[in-house]
Parts: sequence; C-alpha cells; structure tokens
Amino acid sequence: MHGIRDWAPWFVATAIVFCGSVLAVEQEPPLPSATAFDALLKRIEYGDLGELDPARQREYVDELKALLPAHDAHRQRLLDSVHCSLDFPNANKEGYAFADAKLAEALLAADDVAAIRFYYCRGSYQQALTSARDALADFERGIDLARIRGDDALLATGLEIRGGTQSLLGVHGKALADLLEAQRIFQRNELETAADGTLQSIGIAYRRLGYPEKAREYLNHSIEHEQRVGDHESLFASVIQLGYIEQETGHADKALATDQRALEIATSLGERASIGSANLAIAGVYNDAGRHREALIALQKAEQDFAATADAADEGMVQFERGRALTGLGQAHKALENFSRAEAAFDASGNTRYQEMLHKAKAAALEADGQAAAALAEFKRYLSVHDEVERLRADEQAQMLRAQFDSERANLENARLKAEQALKDRQVQSLLRVRQWQQIAMTLLAMVLGFLALLVLRQVRKLRRWKRMASIDPLTGVANRRGIEQFVAHAMRQARSRREALAVLALDLDRFKLINDSYGHAAGDRVLQHIARNLREGLRDDDLLGRMGGEEFLVVLPGSTLEQASDIAERLRSRIESLDLDDLPAGLRTTVSIGVAEMTAQDSSFGDLEKRADEALYRAKAEGRNRVVGAFGQSANQDFGAPAGAASATGGGFAS
Repeated sequence: MHGIRDWAPWFVATAIVFCGSVLAVEQEPPLPSATAFDALLKRIEYGDLGELDPARQREYVDELKALLPAHDAHRQRLLDSVHCSLDFPNANKEGYAFADAKLAEALLAADDVAAIRFYYCRGSYQQALTSARDALADFERGIDLARIRGDDALLATGLEIRGGTQSLLGVHGKALADLLEAQRIFQRNELETAADGTLQSIGIAYRRLGYPEKAREYLNHSIEHEQRVGDHESLFASVIQLGYIEQETGHADKALATDQRALEIATSLGERASIGSANLAIAGVYNDAGRHREALIALQKAEQDFAATADAADEGMVQFERGRALTGLGQAHKALENFSRAEAAFDASGNTRYQEMLHKAKAAALEADGQAAAALAEFKRYLSVHDEVERLRADEQAQMLRAQFDSERANLENARLKAEQALKDRQVQSLLRVRQWQQIAMTLLAMVLGFLALLVLRQVRKLRRWKRMASIDPLTGVANRRGIEQFVAHAMRQARSRREALAVLALDLDRFKLINDSYGHAAGDRVLQHIARNLREGLRDDDLLGRMGGEEFLVVLPGSTLEQASDIAERLRSRIESLDLDDLPAGLRTTVSIGVAEMTAQDSSFGDLEKRADEALYRAKAEGRNRVVGAFGQSANQDFGAPAGAASATGGGFAS
C-alpha cells in the first residue's frame, strides 16, 4: 500500500501535465479542473487570497466558479460555502437562511467537508442575529465533525471561531486554549497566513482576560500584518480592539482617535454592522468623558446600522450606553428603562463582565432617581458579581498559563519533529537520486496501480459514507436505531465478559403530538433537536444517546446499575423540564417520561432489555407522565447476574 500511495500522486501529476500540453494550444479562459479548483479554494480559505477585501475576493470566486467541473455536486457545495461567507455582508437573516438550507443539503448527501463549513457559516449568522452563546452549538458540531474526519485545516478554523466566541462570553482560558491550538495546527500544516490570522483573536482574548499590554503586543503584530497584505476587514477589528484597550486603561483621547480610525475603515468597506460597532465604541468613550449628548448621537447612528443588517448581538450594549448617557444628563428614571432592557440581554448571554458594569451603572442611576434602598441593593449585586468576575478571571488566568505552557512545549516538540523530518527528507532525496533509473522502469506499473488505488479509495469512501448515513439520525445528529442496536450488542458482550452492570433508559416526550398540532412540524423538529442536544450534554462520555423514532429516545449507560441509572434518568428528566426553548413559540415547554431497566443474566438480546425499559416507560406514562419508573423484576441494588428481585420503581419530581 505504501507503494500505491507514493506512486499515485506522481501518476496524477504526469497525466495532468500530459493533458495540459495537448489541450493548451492557445490562451483561453480556464477550463474546469478539480485540481485547479481545489488549489484556488485553498488560497481563498487559508492563503494569500483570504486576506483580500471582499470585493477582490469575489473576483477570484468567479474564477473558482469557472474551474468547477460539470456535475461535481461536492465542489459545488464547497463553492456555495464561500458564497455563504461573502454574499451577505448586510443581510444576516438571508445569510442564516442560505447557510441553513445548504447545510441540510450537505447532511443529506453525507458531504461532511461541506457540512462543516456550513455549520461554521450558520453559527456566525446566528451569533449576529441572537447571541454568541446560541452560536456555540453549530461551531461545536463543525469541530466534532472535523475531528472525526481528521481534517486539520477545518478543525483549526473551527477552534479559532469557537475561541473567539468563548472569549466574547468571558471563558478566556478555554478561548486561549482553542486559539493556541488552532495556531499550532495551522503552523504544523504550513498554513502560515492562516496562523498569522489568529494573532488578532489571541490579542482580544488577552484584553478580556485583563492583560492589556500583552493584548496590545498581539494586536500591533496583527495590524502590521493586515496593513502589509491589505486585509481591511481584519484591520478594522484589530483597530477597534486597540480602542477598547485605550478606553479600559483610562486613555479617553487615544481611545476616541483609535475608534474614529476604525469608523473610517468600516465606512470605506461599506460594512454597516462594522460601522455600527465603531459608533457604539465611540459612544462608550463619550460617556466616559462626560460628553453624553454626543454619546446619544453616536448611539442613534449605531442603532440605524444594526437595524439595517438585523444584527441584534450588540442590542444589550446599546441599551447600556444609552442608560449611561441619560443618567449623565439627569434623566435617571428614563435611564432605568434602558438598563432593564440591557440587563435582560446580558443575563441571556451570561456575560458576567457586562453584568458587572451594568449593576454598577444601574446603582448610580437608582441613587440619582432617589431610590436609595434599591440603589444599595443593586450595588450589593454589583459587589457580588464583581467578586465572581475576579474569581473567574483568576481561574481563567491559571488556565491561560497552563495553555501557554502546553503551547510552548508543543512548539518545542514541533521544532524537534521538523528537524527530524528535514533530516529524513535529505536522506530520501539522496536515495531518490540514486534510484531514478528504477522509476523509469516502473512507470507503467505505477500508472496501473495508481488507477487501481483511486478506484479502491473511491469505493472505500462510498462505503464509509453509506455506513455513517445508516447509523446516524439526520434530524438530531444522534445515533439511530441501527446505531443503537450495534452499540448495545457490543456493550452487552463487554458487560458480561467483565461482569459489569449495564442499564438503558427509554425516554418519550410527553404530549409531543400537541406540539406538532399546535405549532407545526418545523417547531416539533426544533424541539427534538433541542432535546437531543440537552440530553447529550447531560450524559457521560461513555454513554450513548439515540433516537428510536418519532419522539422516543434511548440512552445506553455502560457500567451503571439500576439505582445509578435511575439517578441519571431523574437528572435528565429535570433538565428537560426546566429547558427554556427560547427560539420557539412563547410559552412552549415539554417534559419527558423515562423507563429504566438493568441488564440481567436472563437477557439474551437487546430486545429483552429494551422491552423491559419500554414497559417501565409505559408505566411512567400511565402514572401521569414527567417521571422516572424502574422496570419490574429488578431491585435498585441488584448484583450483576444475580436472580431478579422484587419489582422496583424510581422517580423524583414525579408530577409535573
């Protein structure tokens, strides 16, 4: 097999050169070519073309379209993923709809490479439309899929995006770990331009973590790089971050000048969301300087730009700055209305840094409004959140130091590996020079083997794709019935050989038909997706969640007794009962009934175990729903393989 892999690329290159020499009779527009398409796509996504302004990038996208081979559905989806990131600069809703539709197409075709890109694209629009927290789910799905495929470049891209999002949410230690890992992966794969692109995100994370000088160092390096290559979009982001640093360190004049420079860059690009961000930053500096009327003017401009792009991500900060301005103008009572709206947005995002600023400003407004008791209570909330922010910052700083240590260690290891690889490369080159005559004699054989290798690889990829499609539920992304049966069969054999416990949970959403009838099947599908994601987050790494069909799920718990499984089931029941389906119709709630069964020595197959779990589930339904019931014939402390004991039922919070 090593011979096939070594010779196949040489054969393909030889064939391309030969075909090119025959066809290139005169200068004509580029002909469709999968190889040329892939090379240009790599430059757009990870190379020098990725640093161009959108208008110039679109010129190369037109060239990319010309290179697209006819009837190549996979590369058409890759082309669509580039359009997804470029074609909707001031239309977030339209961009989200495009990404959502194309993601569904990619998943249906089991095109993982395209699906990863559309997960990232849809998450970016979701962040603009609602919040960074809502976008994380799509970023993490893309990262998980990239890890499964072993696609380093797409994995690093996802880690960079997720790191920036975690930084925005205040999880700076994890953010830096993601960003540094992304930088290492880009460097390891010799994608130096993409690695340079992480400098900005790392600088932002350092700023939010409370290291302004370290942040300034990274951002200045980023700005130098962006100015050199003409990447004005990234330049805007780096400059506005420098403005935040000046504002946070008390240099109002420098902050204002820097933010106005960012506004000029955004205006030249015509990016209304960026123009709105710059005006919002300027309003914050005006408020710090006591220029509150000017702050209100800047905020009005920012709101107009955000509204034009349906960008709601900064709505909380707009309300916060308006409240500060009104307080400064002696309109404290009116300011409290803005602070309340800002508080709702900050609480939804979970950003404690923003909550800290809000409580302090709100306390001052309450005091100015003559509400002394309420002001004192609000100031106490500020102190509580302040302490929590400081504690989290200390934790994040410790995590950052660990990430830096790991990064330095990885860099040393990479340097060692590169040195060893360079030595091996020199040895290989010497050996190749000695054996050149052998290559001529083996050319014909290499061509035949190359053809065979390509056919085999194509067939293997098809088989893997079919197998994956057969084991995964396309709506929720969890295992389907076939995947569950395969997993349980293996788990039961392993449990018996190791004399370990094994339990399953049969779950069914209560009155799910009412949701479909009342809100439509699209809402029902979103409920199933929310439920599946919430259940998966509540399970251990070794547990398996699957969808049996309709609204019924099954959880496999290796190593769990009936008692332990019942505790897990109760925790899942409680999570679902308290789940806030905030992107669905108001007031929509759901509960789940759960049946629990533990494997016994008498269970000859998965069907026996599933049947007892289903019977327990039916009892839970019959007894009023929203409860956990254990299978008859088992006690909670039964030993593995022992005869079945008396009937048992478990449950907590049985009534909804």
